[in-house]
Amino acid sequence: MASISAVICCYNSSAVIQETLEHLKNQVFTYEKWEVIVVDNNSDDGTAEVARKAWALHAPENVDFRVVSEPKPGLSNARLKGVAEARYEVISFIDDDNHVPPGWIAYQARIFDRREIGILGCTAVPRMDGPAPEWYPQHQHAFATGRLYEGDLVNITDLGTVYGAGMCIRKEIFTRLQENGWSPLLSGRKGNSQSGGEDAELCLAARLMGYQLFYTNEVEIKHYLSPSRITWDRLKKMTRGFGAADVFVLVYELLYLESTGRKSLTTTLRKSWWFNYLGKKINYFLKRGTIHDPGRRELFEIRNRAFCETIVREKKRFTEAFSYLGKILH
Repeated sequence: MASISAVICCYNSSAVIQETLEHLKNQVFTYEKWEVIVVDNNSDDGTAEVARKAWALHAPENVDFRVVSEPKPGLSNARLKGVAEARYEVISFIDDDNHVPPGWIAYQARIFDRREIGILGCTAVPRMDGPAPEWYPQHQHAFATGRLYEGDLVNITDLGTVYGAGMCIRKEIFTRLQENGWSPLLSGRKGNSQSGGEDAELCLAARLMGYQLFYTNEVEIKHYLSPSRITWDRLKKMTRGFGAADVFVLVYELLYLESTGRKSLTTTLRKSWWFNYLGKKINYFLKRGTIHDPGRRELFEIRNRAFCETIVREKKRFTEAFSYLGKILH
């Protein structure tokens, strides 16, 4: 069975980290080779001390626990620190506000005994302090909640990516990326910034190197969403971030299609920034009038505009990304 390093990246997480660690302490398993690493990503609210005290109370035997510091802000930086500290071959990324089920570690240890699995994602069920906004069910995936794919354990390599919360990944993927000199094209989330895309980029980079992506509904995590996080304004900010990230996600998708023998005139044309810009503009005018719900239309406009603005601003980096990734991800 695989050995698991649970990595929890934290930024000002003192209010939520204790419950998250309690669920990890309550694991039911017969396999003891696992550890917990809390990465304090430049917090200023005492997260590290709260985490140490929370774990020390009735800590499970034979499970190593430590808190490490990563002063450079950004989720990607925190994850790399956690991976560097990890002793075992599978990294289980758990958000600071995630509650994992009692069989979480045992399940991952068993599943990753299958060598074909490079990355595994799962369903996240929301936890809220009150009723969700009326619009939430239509947009739950933006908050990394809800079921993404159907089936107990399914290969979704061709279909897409998985949530970063609850993502489990082989450490060797990071090792190979570092050996190849890979630098993410997307900046990822920093502090309270709503930019993102680092979860998708990690999945897509691994896919380009030949790893398979799987998704399970056999286990699920509970993801806490505070009232301040479930607002329409925040959804608009996230949508803007998704639109900007779409530019470089597109690079990975086109390269994957070509690497799997699906090169076409369309994939060739879409490597030109102007072709994508014009395509988005045309799609905007054709589709806008068909979206009758005002909220959905507003988000569509935001994402389309963010893509167009980003690809114009980053046209040089977009063009160069194809040869850059083609050389280092193989």
